[in-house]
Amino acid sequence: MIFTSNRQPSQWEEFFDGKDDLLATLDRIFDKARVFMIKGESYRGRECQTLAVEAGIANENVK
Repeated sequence: MIFTSNRQPSQWEEFFDGKDDLLATLDRIFDKARVFMIKGESYRGRECQTLAVEAGIANENVK
């Protein structure tokens, strides 16, 4: 199982309701985990294309 995040585990608290939930989850995730800290430029969205579409009332005079 692979977990990815752009935040440090110490910053995950805001996504959990209570500290007990957070501690129990982190305990299970990191018990036998291999943690890779990768720093550098993100490759996400490098080939993303943005398209815009405009909707409106159809012109009945166009043939």
